[in-house]
Amino acid sequence: MWIHLNGRLVADSEAVVSVFDRGFLYGDGVFESLRTVGGGPFRLDRHLQRLQRSAQGIGLDLPLPLSGLAAAVGELLEANHLKDARLRVTVTRGAGRPGEYVEARGPATVVISAAAFAGPDPALHREGVAVAIPTRRQIPPEAIDPQIKSISRLSSVLARREARDRGAFEAILLDRLGNLTEGTVSNVFLVEGGRLRTPEAPSGGLPGITREAVIEIARAATIEVAEEPLPSGRLFAADEAFLTNTSWEVLPVVDVDGRPIGGGVPGPVARRLLAGYRELLGRECAAAAAAIGRGAGL
Repeated sequence: MWIHLNGRLVADSEAVVSVFDRGFLYGDGVFESLRTVGGGPFRLDRHLQRLQRSAQGIGLDLPLPLSGLAAAVGELLEANHLKDARLRVTVTRGAGRPGEYVEARGPATVVISAAAFAGPDPALHREGVAVAIPTRRQIPPEAIDPQIKSISRLSSVLARREARDRGAFEAILLDRLGNLTEGTVSNVFLVEGGRLRTPEAPSGGLPGITREAVIEIARAATIEVAEEPLPSGRLFAADEAFLTNTSWEVLPVVDVDGRPIGGGVPGPVARRLLAGYRELLGRECAAAAAAIGRGAGL
């Protein structure tokens, strides 16, 4: 497998970074994950624009223009002969001096990796998943801007481990006021009386690219959508709930902390939006693949 590392393709066995890299030492970096279908990336421009915003949010200059990052994504897909893939673009501040907490010698480290896409077990979409509300709360925006997609994920890892230990698939984080924010790797939606509700961004967490697409699909289908503060009690009372992210697409939630949501089975709104999202994903990725085939680039 090939990795795109600092502007060149290298074998994964040779893809190494410094032990003094600030991403390794401090989690000082940002990342994006995205899908490709049939060789076409899904909304690559929006992912890279969000990467740039995240980098700006931590005072990091990307070492390549967005067009250069897009070209590197294309080179990596071609080198690995991948059509349906999951990619990750990671940028750190680079190597620093031992013991230096603030500065880095640089340059920034850029790693782009890809693997054949393997989504969740199809049974999870058919049957839904259980989630838990962990004791650990969301990092407050006063500490880290939730719009920064940081590689510092320890808080989310610990919350997800707690959920797993309680038999749940995902953890739904609350803010200090007890409002829903997001999952550890997902955005959350509720269905109330046929209307769609999701925590407002950015106070409700990182606004995902899949979240954005699902809101577009819902509004096009004349489903009312509102972004608003959502006390945790509304999750337990919802008719339906579901999660969204790049890999899970639209994943129904049927249980919270051992209590069923709605009828305890995936609901019609989640099924409808999953079908709409998959149609959109296929259509936009086909158009992106066709553009690549015409030499128009990513």
